[in-house]
Amino acid sequence: MHFQDMLWRDTLSFHSEGGEEMITEKHLPVFRVLDTESSHGRYSRTTKEITFDDIVKFHGHPCDGLYRGVYALSVAFKHLFPDGIIDRTDTRSISRNSPCLGDAASYLTGSRIRFGTQDVMSEPGVWYILQRISTGEAVKVSEESGFFPAEISDAEASVGSAAEDELPKMLDHLKDLQDSWVKNTLLKTRPENHYHAERIELQWKEVPYANK
Repeated sequence: MHFQDMLWRDTLSFHSEGGEEMITEKHLPVFRVLDTESSHGRYSRTTKEITFDDIVKFHGHPCDGLYRGVYALSVAFKHLFPDGIIDRTDTRSISRNSPCLGDAASYLTGSRIRFGTQDVMSEPGVWYILQRISTGEAVKVSEESGFFPAEISDAEASVGSAAEDELPKMLDHLKDLQDSWVKNTLLKTRPENHYHAERIELQWKEVPYANK
């Protein structure tokens, strides 16, 4: 089975806790991962399938950042795991310090800050650096400049300085903008249309964490 056969489904349908249907599209990635069979065990004999719905449950909500992160990661994985099986015991990740991007990386790669396999940087934008620990192979994937509308970025920035009485309306407007872009733009494309990966040389730096 080829990677693309594992990665794409014709249709995915998700629902929020309130029963409201979430955004769906045929290009939403589905991932297959490999883990160990126990805390000190061998590799499992079977793989697991992870859908966007699973990642939403881990993160808490289906925001544009989560969609964009999942799209970006799917492109990077094609380079690091050409057989379509993501080894969650053998992957490090770096991303912008964003809850959405960091959660997507941690869940799909198995990387964790406390174990020194996940890190964050202040570089803006949607991007990831992934590395296979066993081979040292590394890729950086980035969202195409200009793909995400400046109008939404500006609306996100304005929320932080909004007056209390203006905030509810601004939050509703922002969510409408984000959801509309995801539904009408992002999910009408394949990840590789606007997310591009390149192989890089990476010397992994120790992640500072005092309670290891």
